[in-house]
Amino acid sequence: MTGRILSHAELIELIDLLGASRRLIGPVRRGDHYFYEPVAGAARLALDAPQCVYSPKSFLFPPEETLLTFEKESGRFVAQPVLHDAPIALIAVRPCDIHGIRLLDHVFAAPPGDAHYEARRRQTFILGMDCAEPCRAEAFCADMSANTAHLGFDLMVARLAEKLEARATYAIEAGSETGENVLAEFGRGRAPGAVDEAARAERAARKRQAFPKRLRCDVDELPMALQRGFASKTWAQTAQRCYSCGSCNLVCPTCYCFNIRDDISLDGNCGSRVREWDGCQLRDFALVAGGHNFRSDPAQRLRHRVMRKGRWIQDRTGLPGCVGCGRCDGACTAKISIREMFNALAEEAGHDGD
Repeated sequence: MTGRILSHAELIELIDLLGASRRLIGPVRRGDHYFYEPVAGAARLALDAPQCVYSPKSFLFPPEETLLTFEKESGRFVAQPVLHDAPIALIAVRPCDIHGIRLLDHVFAAPPGDAHYEARRRQTFILGMDCAEPCRAEAFCADMSANTAHLGFDLMVARLAEKLEARATYAIEAGSETGENVLAEFGRGRAPGAVDEAARAERAARKRQAFPKRLRCDVDELPMALQRGFASKTWAQTAQRCYSCGSCNLVCPTCYCFNIRDDISLDGNCGSRVREWDGCQLRDFALVAGGHNFRSDPAQRLRHRVMRKGRWIQDRTGLPGCVGCGRCDGACTAKISIREMFNALAEEAGHDGD
């Protein structure tokens, strides 16, 4: 095992070191829920939070952001881009959300590249927190191969066996040159020994047992199962319960659709171009000029979303469009489950892995 072994106190010190030159953002408890929020210091963080209501996506791809401003000068408009590149550190990011960020990295780096996303991403340090067990009943991240991350982070922390936080030890490994430099600058902790190796192996064995199989087909069979079910009655039957509220889009760590609008002053001499999140489940998402809506039926919108998550995004990027975090299942007021839809369509297609 490479990396270092840190005590809980040393981990807090390391995070505060990151906060000396970056804005710290991590899980904070609000009542019975957790949210990624900026904090003044590591002591404010709930490092063992099971799952935050939202992923940290909004700190890289905000729900609303000004892309540029424009002003009339000498009879013509002059535009000025608005870029945000203040250094941040995302703390205790779970593997499923790291996979979500990797997808966003791929999408927004596609030519010609999104300068606004890339400016933020270049200044973002990610400290991941590995999961020892599912964070919620709806999660099926192991089925989507997203309960462990090997790429997409600067440092990854795994808590070794100890129930009392103050006495816990953590195995920490670098996933980037930046992460290696931070560990070297920190200079604390100790090299792992035989006892640590055994604890790490025991933790890995427990983790394998803790994540049950919740899909009735292998993940590599899912795209074909969805394609075969394109004309399935499941879409219409399930969509009867759908309110088209977009809650599933809002909490999804891999949704990246957006709308662009121009806000113009009353005199027409200046304004700004703003990007805002959009969602494929909203009634007007596919509304075009002339009043035509090419996905006016809720069943069409539901099929579009599920096909994107289970097939189309992976076909296009080679990365999973769904990381199995279960947030959409938990957020849906109609109790529509994407996992149950995956399973129903897999059974119809004859891919039943039970």
